[in-house]
Order: sequence, then structure tokens, then C-alpha cells
Amino acid sequence: MSAIRYQYVEELELDRHNNTSIARLIADTYRSDFSGRSYYQNRHHRRYLAWETQSGEGQLVGHLAVSFRAITMGEALVDIIGIGEVAVAAAFRRRGIARTLLNNALDDARQSTARFAALFGENPLYQQAGFVPAHNPLTLVEMTGAQTREIVTGPNRYFMVLALAGDSWDHTTPVDLAGFAF
Repeated sequence: MSAIRYQYVEELELDRHNNTSIARLIADTYRSDFSGRSYYQNRHHRRYLAWETQSGEGQLVGHLAVSFRAITMGEALVDIIGIGEVAVAAAFRRRGIARTLLNNALDDARQSTARFAALFGENPLYQQAGFVPAHNPLTLVEMTGAQTREIVTGPNRYFMVLALAGDSWDHTTPVDLAGFAF
């Protein structure tokens, strides 16, 4: 079995090699057209990476992006992290790589002012990590790729949340993501 090296890289520190490796992994993992970018809608704040280290320099085999954002829940301004673009190379799935990337991101988030983690997904991994569906009225900027389309409001069946600091999520209060989905 291959050795896996985990790291995180701040967005401003991503070099061409990292950007190209992330873009290649995402293109191999997602059906959506990322147009060769290392992100779907917009850049993030931090990337969590998993490298297979048996083949010399190493191959990127796992990725998770984190955005740090203030949202509104009703009238309250709330810090959250948004998780997006979780990807694992097909040959490396079912080895706990996505779980490790997610746990690393959540451990770091718990040390921040973020009260919740949020994502859009339906993978059982997220429920196993404690994420629950949130059917709040949700306002966000709808985008296609990196193009702004419109502001939309309504429930989103893929929106999931996890309390990071003992807070409880109010599933009835309107939520404004103050931007695009993660």
C-alpha cells in the first residue's frame, strides 16, 4: 500500500504545480466542467491535500477546499467554514483519504472562530462525520462555473451543517451565505 502525505496550503501559496495537480484531480473526479481550473466557482482560503509518496515526487490523490466566511442566520452574523471540492483519485478511494482530509479541516476549524462547518453534498461520509441536512431558506449567489447568474432563495436539499463549538443550528431561521456556494 502506498504511503500518503497530508498537508494544507493557503490559497495564496499555491504554486503552478499544486494548481495543475488539483485541476487534474478535479477534472478526473467531477462531471461538472471546471474549465481546467483548480476551483469551480471561486478561489478558496485553504486547500487540504493528500499526496501518494511512493512514486518519487508524488501524485496528488486527495483534495478538499475550505472557505472561511461570515454568513447571516436571521439577524446574527456567524463565522463558518465552507467545505467544497472534495476529490479522491479513483485508484485511492476507500482508503480513508477523504475522511482524513475532512477531519484535518474540521480539527483546524475548531481552533478558529467558526461556529459551524457547512457543505453541499450527499455522500455518507459527511453524515458519518456528524453533518446533518439543513433545510433552511437559503440565499446565495447562483453561479455557473465562474460566472455569476442570479441571487436565489429557497431550501437546498444538498446543504449540510455541523456544529463546531457546541452551538446548535437553527433549522428554521433564514440563512444568507453572503456569496456563492462552496
